[in-house]
Amino acid sequence: MKLKIAKTYNRFIAFFLWLLGIGSTAALNGCIGGYEYGSPHADFKINGMVTNQDNEKIPGIKVKVDYDSTYTDSDGKYNISVEAFPKDQNFFIQFSDIDGGENGNYQTLDTVVVFVDPEFKNGEGWYEGETSKEFDVKLKAEN
Repeated sequence: MKLKIAKTYNRFIAFFLWLLGIGSTAALNGCIGGYEYGSPHADFKINGMVTNQDNEKIPGIKVKVDYDSTYTDSDGKYNISVEAFPKDQNFFIQFSDIDGGENGNYQTLDTVVVFVDPEFKNGEGWYEGETSKEFDVKLKAEN
């Protein structure tokens, strides 16, 4: 008898929460786990090296994509990741010399990194996984 009252009470609560939009029909059907809500997404990783016209590595260059940025290390290398919808993507990327004349003066470079038919790895559920692209650039010296 107690079990029947508990099941009825649980169904009443699940129905009430469903009316409020909090529960799901899975709660009424007794499913474990319920439904998953979300949006497909993936990580787009961009890495590379920044050099000058003489192929010398340039440390301390600011690399900016969307709302994230990083700096090149002592070997002129950088790594940056952007989370976006898992489809063909164009990312605007900016390379700027912000350290003054410490490593020379270089012009800012605005360019685009294009992902066409990206292959994603290690995805699960709404997360499609990650893909990467190597993107090396040469900066011109300031006049």
